[in-house]
Amino acid sequence: MKKLGKKLLLWLLAACMIMGEAPVSAFADTTESAEEIPPVHEMDDDNEYVRVVIGKTPEVTIGKSDTISVQIMNMEDRDWVEAEVWIAPESDFKSHYSRDIEAAEDDDDQSDIVRDMKTTYPFEITDSLNRHYKLGHVKAGAKKTVNIRVNVKRDLEEGYYPVLLYISKRNRDEDALSGEFAKTVMVWAEVKESTGTSESDDDASEPVAFALGENQSTPWANYTEVMNFNVNMRNIGYKPAYDVRVEMELSEDITKFPFEINDGNYDRWLGNINPDQTVEVPYSMAIREDVKSGYFPIKFKIRYREQENGDFAAPIEDIFYVRVTGKDDDDELSADAGENERTKARLIVDGFETDPAVVYAGDEFTLKVRMKNASSDIMAENILFTFEPETVDNSPVFTTSNGSNSVVVNSLSPGAAEVLTMHFSSSPSAEQRSYTITINEQYDSPEFKNAKESVKIALGLKQQPRLNTGTVEIMPESIEVGGETNIMFPINNTGKVMLYNVTAIFEADSIQRTEAYVGNVEPGKSGNVDVMVAGTAPTMDDGKVKLTITYEDESGEVSSVEKEIQLYVTEPIPVDDMMDVGNMEDVEMEEEPPVYQKYMIPIGIGAAVLVIGIVVLVRRKKKKAGMDDEIL
Repeated sequence: MKKLGKKLLLWLLAACMIMGEAPVSAFADTTESAEEIPPVHEMDDDNEYVRVVIGKTPEVTIGKSDTISVQIMNMEDRDWVEAEVWIAPESDFKSHYSRDIEAAEDDDDQSDIVRDMKTTYPFEITDSLNRHYKLGHVKAGAKKTVNIRVNVKRDLEEGYYPVLLYISKRNRDEDALSGEFAKTVMVWAEVKESTGTSESDDDASEPVAFALGENQSTPWANYTEVMNFNVNMRNIGYKPAYDVRVEMELSEDITKFPFEINDGNYDRWLGNINPDQTVEVPYSMAIREDVKSGYFPIKFKIRYREQENGDFAAPIEDIFYVRVTGKDDDDELSADAGENERTKARLIVDGFETDPAVVYAGDEFTLKVRMKNASSDIMAENILFTFEPETVDNSPVFTTSNGSNSVVVNSLSPGAAEVLTMHFSSSPSAEQRSYTITINEQYDSPEFKNAKESVKIALGLKQQPRLNTGTVEIMPESIEVGGETNIMFPINNTGKVMLYNVTAIFEADSIQRTEAYVGNVEPGKSGNVDVMVAGTAPTMDDGKVKLTITYEDESGEVSSVEKEIQLYVTEPIPVDDMMDVGNMEDVEMEEEPPVYQKYMIPIGIGAAVLVIGIVVLVRRKKKKAGMDDEIL
């Protein structure tokens, strides 16, 4: 009966989980799928460092590319400097979720769950499946969402599937990523009927399809120059493409094809391309001298085999655009046109952030600056960004970790943006304030070569507050209950920032809690504590009194430092007991007189006899002398 009760309770809990997490569509006709949802697997890491936040069950479409959103929470009381998430490979997946079903028959609480659990690996093996997704800096107690791209297998049954995630993190005092944690996330896989008519929707269901120019700016060059560019090509199908070849369609018509035709052909062989894999197709082509300015569509034919040794499939045709500045644009300006008569791109700072968010003097940090081409129709090419931090006493406040302070960006189209990442170390002796970093820009625009501009950003630098205490004087070091003692010591500000509202707090079971307000303490100076502390109960431990020193920074954030001092509190002695002690001492003196009193009387008698003898002797001598006189 007990086993049956436990089993019923388990099914009830599973049903509750399903009602909160499963998609509504899964229960439109039946609730049998509830038995297919396993709980968090028993082999998952059960720890207090990392947690996968459970929300709505992610849904993926069978046979298509999809995204799984997962929230990772830092359960520690300290920040993660960096963290990564990735999907476990198929071999780890199978070993993690496999279990001997026969052995499970003896476990009434687990046998049905293990029997119904699906252990089919749900994803196609692609290059992107091995990608490690970086979470970056995660504060203590904070959550971050990661979107994981997957290609779902076409032959899956509709239902719930476990996804094994590996998570690693690094704290500030660690040199490398550590703590590889295993966590299970459930996903719902189903077949969805496509209702869209876009080309992307159709391509997603094709075995092999390609997308050109993803995540890149339109290549640009002036007439008579050489345009060096790559064409990004991604297989957006769900099967590999074998023996892929790309053919550029040439034309003698200068209005359709802006390049000089110097080679016999411009075909490229790329080998095999897996689903979701992106390859770069390189080209280097000279611009014709008499070309007109504009955007030119370059046509490509992509040939491939669906089977490794099969026949070529029907070629796929696609278009990639390039931009050319022709001679006609230069004719609009005179040869001696000044700087104000020539237009150039406008590059601005669209935003920036630091990691960590608060930079302390002496620490390393990462600066990410988003640079944007704010021009509406002017391209910027061959851009050189140079970072120049503010200097103090001829020394830069921020220095680069690798020695280089420049970043090169090939091009920025109108309205496009690029994130520049720099790693800096801050000077430990710098004062607490904001410091500027000048970003010098040098770039080409169609009408302006080697344009030079500069923008500035301001970074706040903070100093760590520091303090210590001098010798603590306690007079007296032991008091009775109800008595008081005087405690005095200095608080020294050894840092470079002001300490605000400094307060000393004394706490122990044997004393009355006492606070001593010191006030503000400037850098390099001291504040004095002089306070009377009263005893309230006898000391029952080793006599330790906790001393807490609190202070605030300029933003009002409170910090504290704890120390211990020694003070004993004793019970008071009643006055009657003191008098009894005095009487006892008198009795003891009477019963046991000092040793010399025993010899006082004999010594006195001896001295009296001696004095009498001397007197008698003197008188006899005087009498004898008088008789002689009389005889003479």
